[in-house]
Amino acid sequence: MQPRDIWGGWPWYGAITLALGLLLALIGPFGTFADLNLAQRLLYWIGIFIANGLQVLGALLLILWRFGARWPPVAIGAAAGFLASIPATGEVILLEMWLRPWLHPNPRATPLTTFGNVLLLTEAITVTITVVRAHMVRLKASAKVEVAPAAPAERGDRLMKRIKPEARGELLALEMEDHYLRVHTARGSDLILHRLSDALNEVAGLDGLQVHRSYWVARAAVQAVERDGRRLALVLKNGLKVPVSRNNIAILKSAGWV
Repeated sequence: MQPRDIWGGWPWYGAITLALGLLLALIGPFGTFADLNLAQRLLYWIGIFIANGLQVLGALLLILWRFGARWPPVAIGAAAGFLASIPATGEVILLEMWLRPWLHPNPRATPLTTFGNVLLLTEAITVTITVVRAHMVRLKASAKVEVAPAAPAERGDRLMKRIKPEARGELLALEMEDHYLRVHTARGSDLILHRLSDALNEVAGLDGLQVHRSYWVARAAVQAVERDGRRLALVLKNGLKVPVSRNNIAILKSAGWV
């Protein structure tokens, strides 16, 4: 996933947040059913879920912006749930002191036990939502209508349309990252949900080669060649060093790249 995939699902998160808050207000866990009336429980649980939902959303955006697709959805959700639980613990304590002041001070309800309860509930919801959202993004990408192969001159343009406008420019390289593809251009890079094998078909008309199972490089992007014993790497205009697999060294030599 990318940050825009999370932000684009905000109506979905809002509906889930309100539904869960309403459900727990009716059930009344952690003694709230016996201690609070319905109006107080609605305020308690819906307020907690709205506040914590915004914190989870912010944590997800922060983690995806910082680490991108290098983490699996389960890890992204778990990290976001942990971060959001820290301020949520303080919010729960303040709500408890306001709505159930007779329970405070309570030696059994320490900040640590409150954090444990908040963390357990937040992690269960956040990890589930993150995994489901990632699955929805994959389904949306795989459901794209197949079109007839484009003419060679058009294939590079089709790939450019998949990345953010500010990164579109001269294509330098393609880099596979798990189930994602990082497109390197002269104006930057962007990570998209796309297979390298499909991208190779889209750039088949361009002057470039697949130099490694995870990399395709445009010929014009190569600025220098580095050798380290039997290892070979291409240094591109943007400073990226691309390893060349041993099986492809002979192909590069025959093509006049090295």
